[in-house]
Amino acid sequence: MLAAMPQKIWLIFLTAIFEFTVLSPTNIAIAQPETETLPTTLGKPKRTVQSGTRVRLRLPPSLGNPNRRVPAATRGETCVAKKQNLTALIPQSNLGLTTLGNPTLYFFIPQNAANSLELVIQNDDGNGQIVYQQKYQPNTQAGIVGIHLPPDTLAVNQKYKWNFSIICNSKDPSLSKIVQGTIQRFENPSLMNKIAQATPQERVLLYAEAGIWHDALDTLARLRYSRPNDLKLKADWEALLTAPGVEFDQQLVQQPLISEKEAPQPLLNN
Repeated sequence: MLAAMPQKIWLIFLTAIFEFTVLSPTNIAIAQPETETLPTTLGKPKRTVQSGTRVRLRLPPSLGNPNRRVPAATRGETCVAKKQNLTALIPQSNLGLTTLGNPTLYFFIPQNAANSLELVIQNDDGNGQIVYQQKYQPNTQAGIVGIHLPPDTLAVNQKYKWNFSIICNSKDPSLSKIVQGTIQRFENPSLMNKIAQATPQERVLLYAEAGIWHDALDTLARLRYSRPNDLKLKADWEALLTAPGVEFDQQLVQQPLISEKEAPQPLLNN
């Protein structure tokens, strides 16, 4: 029967096989539940997304700022458990983008006996004006936590430097563990129109492809809060935290995501 198949039909059949094999995507794997259609992304035509779709995490270049997502070594006694580092969940460039005035910053906070934690955000325009400063009650369990900023903390098209500290001794700042980074808020109406029409899992893909780190990470974290036993979301989390330009090790990736109720709470006597 196959031998009798007309030559034209054979050519169509072989062409289809070639296109399926060669044009398969080869970027970072982000798990998807079922076949679905994503909204147009960043000027690209619509495309069908299938299980195991791969997306590109497009991160902005480093600004060359002397920031640290892991603290420098300190001398003397420390209140942090040995072999555990306070870590900011940001790209290696230390720059993270957001579309929000009140984004959520994520940190791995190790077991500690600190007096308090502190977040300070300053304008990155040379004058260093503080736009937000808050101390927090340390969490009792080691893990990854989200620190929510109040509304309208960040202005559009403005860069900010932030410092997050574990304060071991309020009288000796040299014992504090400090991580630093840069954050910038910007507007992208076209992207936000697509975000408004997308499911939460699609939003993770859209934010990641646009290089908007903080929004991608927070959207995925909130999905994991709501579905902690979802293995596909866990795989997405690992893919995002180990993507090129981020590259955290498995020890950090496997740390528990602390619920919002158990996360550090602001201290009233700041």
